[in-house]
Amino acid sequence: MLVALFIFAPAVPAVAAAPVAISGTAKCLNSMPVGVWIEAESSTSGFAEWKTPIVVGGLTSAKYKFNLDRGGRYAVHVGCGGSAEDWALDLPSDWVDGNKNNFVCNDIHPALSAAAGAVLKKLGKARAALAQGIPYGTCVTR
Repeated sequence: MLVALFIFAPAVPAVAAAPVAISGTAKCLNSMPVGVWIEAESSTSGFAEWKTPIVVGGLTSAKYKFNLDRGGRYAVHVGCGGSAEDWALDLPSDWVDGNKNNFVCNDIHPALSAAAGAVLKKLGKARAALAQGIPYGTCVTR
């Protein structure tokens, strides 16, 4: 005897992800940050609101903020050098979670880094890690 058992469960409507406000800083190692684009995995992508504070004697950080309308992971694209309308370099990050992330972007061309290392060696100075271990053309969280 074959008996079939069917269980009917009421359908549960999908719940939309809640909006998430994200923020943080973005730094370029060699030039001024000129813009921040948020690439959203499950939300609408767009330019972040940002402002660059004046920093004397250090790297310039751009503070950014953006609303992910449906939450989720995101990546940043930081404009290093150039202008807000015409970025010299567009440096991407990996996908990140969380509502606060700070990024450091390596826009120091390998030839420039090598030349600086040679000068420091000639001066008898320890070789500086100008790129701070960040691959050229990328941004990492710090």
